[in-house]
Amino acid sequence: MAFSPTTTATQTARDPRELYEVKQKAVKYYNENGVPNKMEDVLNKMFYDNPSDVFGYLANYFEKFSTAPTISKVKAREAYDSKGQPTIQTEVFCTVKNNVRLSATVVSPSPNSHLPDNTKPEDREGDDTERQNSVTAAVNILNTDLNNRLTGLDPAQQQEVDNVVSKFYAELQAAEEERLAKEAEAAVTEEGSTKDVETASQASASKGKQPKSATKGKEQKKEERVKHSGNKSKKGGKSQMSVAVPMEPTEKFLPGASAVSAVSRAACVAAAHIQQIPVYQHIAGLRFAEVPFEMTVPVPMVTIIQSGRAALGKSNCIKEFMVVPKAGMPLSKSLPLIQKIYNNVGKNLFAKSGVAAKLTNDVGAFCPTFDRPEQGLDLLQEAITQCELTVGEDFFLAINCASCEIFDYDPVTGKEPPAPFPGQDMHKEKGKYELLTGQAKVADDVVEFWAELLGRYPSVIAVIDPLRKQEKEHWMRLSDRISDQCFIVGGQAYARPGLLKDEELTPDFVTSGIALSLDRLNTISDTVQVAKKLQDADNQVIVSTCYGETADTFLADFAVGVKARFMKVGAPVRGERTAQLNRLLQIEGMLEMSGRLAAQTEYKFPHISPPPLPEPEEGEEEVPAKKEATPRKK
Repeated sequence: MAFSPTTTATQTARDPRELYEVKQKAVKYYNENGVPNKMEDVLNKMFYDNPSDVFGYLANYFEKFSTAPTISKVKAREAYDSKGQPTIQTEVFCTVKNNVRLSATVVSPSPNSHLPDNTKPEDREGDDTERQNSVTAAVNILNTDLNNRLTGLDPAQQQEVDNVVSKFYAELQAAEEERLAKEAEAAVTEEGSTKDVETASQASASKGKQPKSATKGKEQKKEERVKHSGNKSKKGGKSQMSVAVPMEPTEKFLPGASAVSAVSRAACVAAAHIQQIPVYQHIAGLRFAEVPFEMTVPVPMVTIIQSGRAALGKSNCIKEFMVVPKAGMPLSKSLPLIQKIYNNVGKNLFAKSGVAAKLTNDVGAFCPTFDRPEQGLDLLQEAITQCELTVGEDFFLAINCASCEIFDYDPVTGKEPPAPFPGQDMHKEKGKYELLTGQAKVADDVVEFWAELLGRYPSVIAVIDPLRKQEKEHWMRLSDRISDQCFIVGGQAYARPGLLKDEELTPDFVTSGIALSLDRLNTISDTVQVAKKLQDADNQVIVSTCYGETADTFLADFAVGVKARFMKVGAPVRGERTAQLNRLLQIEGMLEMSGRLAAQTEYKFPHISPPPLPEPEEGEEEVPAKKEATPRKK
């Protein structure tokens, strides 16, 4: 302590007392935090360990006693996906060892649009406007409300972070429902007062005439009778009944819903970064009670050809034609072969139809014209054979049927209903699946169609959404016939993870695989929980990318962490697709270098049987047993 010549005697006398008090406070402070004991411990250990980096040794020792890092700020801005659509870039800043630092930056994919690929640009304006408004709202929510609510939380506590975010969205939903209820109540009140005035003024004019309400009631009853009587269409001179099937309920998302998934991903990456471990290892810690020593890398499920209802040609029933390497083949070997198969398909299309046939879509897949689904399957098998590989041994096929997109929901009731999208008003038979253009089939026919087709193509080992979930009985009948050959995968057939985690898995709808994606309201906690739930039910997990992907490679780490069997990445081209594959290659190398890489086991397909018929109650006649299904062709 420095003293000036003018210091008084009183001040000089006071300094020793103050110094003593400060020393006592320091002793108390250090003892309360255990500093002397820890210093003695580390100095003794360091002497015997004799590290070359003394201060690095001390830093590593004391690091484990530091306060858990906490979120200090959430920052979001508008970014763009691979299709040029607006999406969200989310940054998480954390306080780590008394310093605020950027701990994570993620760019979320855009949710898949509900409109078909062949929708006219002018008809997409509403969807584009809705997407832009949702991104704008999400950015605002992340920078304000969620930033305030997440500040101070430990990003490693994923469940706590996701609960805070989900609770906030639930509050937004409740407020929106209350607002809509008040508007509806006000509208009813206004309409009632208007009707009272009209009734008074038209009382004399309506005398002796049948009230409009009575006529309307009769018309409504007539429409209900038509609706519940089913649809009749003549085919081959016979009348065929088609039961009216209700439209699938669609969940309405509030503007800004994508903020939920975005901040959940960002917090997960921040936690891994702070712990200085790979993201896949952190996710494995969320999935398993203890991080397994041996880990597997998912098998790539790669889209080579995309077709479906939006494509040219008559074939509608298969949206994606995919190739899958055999189980146990390292990525370092399978990815070059996948590229060869992709290039062979392009060369074959060019030889048959010219340069236009080599054009690709937003996911990098070829989009040739098919009139029959066999054309796409044959094209892939030919390309695999050209690589001197054996179809069904070295490489397999997988198909995405996307049955919801080829089902016409509205039954014919005298008047043709308005078309949900341009061109659909040309399909005359509603309540059926349009497998081929102009050929609408009921669910019974669809079962026979898939059983016969897959019987001729035993190399197909995965079928995604062959029917809608509403046709549970037909789903189970089809599964009974083909489940010994391939995985029956539910994609759109399942609700999003936030809802599915609380649903009970019933025996009347069974799958052997599920396709999961991370968008909108799908938090990390919910998706991990659903992955475990379905894996425990003998299902294979397929982690799927979106159409509007980004170069962010979080999904590859997520697939490894939850021990997914497959990863559906799109085509093996385009930067946002190859980024996922390159990350899988990197993870495979890291696991191999550390001796933790385990090979995928052989594909085994669990048989799915329809649930047994309920036993008849006392006094009831026993229901005759149904005819056994025709055995699948080997």
